[in-house]
Amino acid sequence: MVRVPDEIQLGNLARKAAGALTTAGFEHRIDIFRDVEVEDPVIRKILGQTHGVRVRITITAESLLLAKNGKGRSARK
Repeated sequence: MVRVPDEIQLGNLARKAAGALTTAGFEHRIDIFRDVEVEDPVIRKILGQTHGVRVRITITAESLLLAKNGKGRSARK
């Protein structure tokens, strides 16, 4: 498991993920989890407290390929 800095840019993350996937094998995936606090007055009023969510980002070799169909998956199969 590797820690990812909060200030990493998407391009750097994609490059690091691509390097890790070429080393580990393209059948693997990378999962990144972030806990995010939702700062919304409406949610605070409904729940009576702030609300947190856990965000999961999954990076696979397929998801790193640029898709021409705009659906986030490779147009090539």
